[in-house]
Amino acid sequence: MKCFFDGSSTVGVDGHSWLTLAGYVAGDSFWDDFARGWKSEVLEKSLPAAPYLHMADLVAGKDPYAGWELERRNRLVIDANLYLQSLPKKAFCALVCSVDVTARSKLVEQGSKIRTGAYLSGHWCIAQAFRWYYETWPGRLEIGYVYFDQGEDFMHPFRQRWLRESKTQKRVITNTFWGGVADVKALDSRKTPALQAADFIAWAESRKRSSAQDRPQRHLARIQAMIIPSRRLVLDEKALRDKHCA
Repeated sequence: MKCFFDGSSTVGVDGHSWLTLAGYVAGDSFWDDFARGWKSEVLEKSLPAAPYLHMADLVAGKDPYAGWELERRNRLVIDANLYLQSLPKKAFCALVCSVDVTARSKLVEQGSKIRTGAYLSGHWCIAQAFRWYYETWPGRLEIGYVYFDQGEDFMHPFRQRWLRESKTQKRVITNTFWGGVADVKALDSRKTPALQAADFIAWAESRKRSSAQDRPQRHLARIQAMIIPSRRLVLDEKALRDKHCA
């Protein structure tokens, strides 16, 4: 079992800062086929071919998309959606968690003890990834590998806890969460199609919150929620107060 995650941040229409972590989980056999399909059906399906997908640069028309016509940039988004929609619905699942960072800071200032947005979103997404896997494939046993994009704040708090917890557990294939994680590390998203797909949904979630105006791809997250199997959590002020205040 492998999980791939990427993060995004934005300022919402209410002026609050939001942090989103998003990614995918699937069995080991899924990912080689996914990478080949991502290359042929997304990056190289239309010309000019894209070396990789990174949504912020694509929408802004920056390298490696400098000089691309708007129609070609939009076509890359459509091809990515069509490819993800075509995958077997039981074979994979997206995980998306958004945290209202401004609301968390307000509650902390009022005396509540709440973990950081990176900690909360990382632990929730990975726990849900394992839960989905065990619920979907109860008879299939695979050790879990967790990958993040390079330079993200999300990996460190989860990896540090995993290192602490794994010292007390043998690495065995069971439904014991920490004992079932074999590795947690960062990869280069430009060379990792699964991380590009994670960026695709993380960016879309941030864009949805960033403006009430009809900005490019503002409705992308809504489309993705309809076509990609997913588990989602929004930790706004009420949810943080109800579930995470101590």
